Amino acid sequence: MRNILLELLVVIAPNDSGEKVVNAFEGLASFPSIIRGRGTAPSEILSALGLGEPHKDMIFAFCEKQNVENIYEKLQATFQKSDGVIAMTIPVAAVGGNLTLQILLGKTKDLI
Repeated sequence: MRNILLELLVVIAPNDSGEKVVNAFEGLASFPSIIRGRGTAPSEILSALGLGEPHKDMIFAFCEKQNVENIYEKLQATFQKSDGVIAMTIPVAAVGGNLTLQILLGKTKDLI
């Protein structure tokens, strides 16, 4: 099996735009979860960051490191800077075995 570098994709997007975010990176990341939240930052900080509205969607998904740049490009093509979408990835150092890895990468059909 080849060495797979797994990343956790985290996207903060305007309220009710989580589905649009997931559609933008469809096929490049898997196991997406959308959490609706409300930020607690003071309005001065929100204004400085250009975020405005405190209600946000947080989207979490897993992807292979080789797909990260393409995901960022898809998000840039889908959203304007003024939309206030923030994306980042965090390297995942380990998971609980090959089956878990395959599930997080959405490759369970390969196991059947």
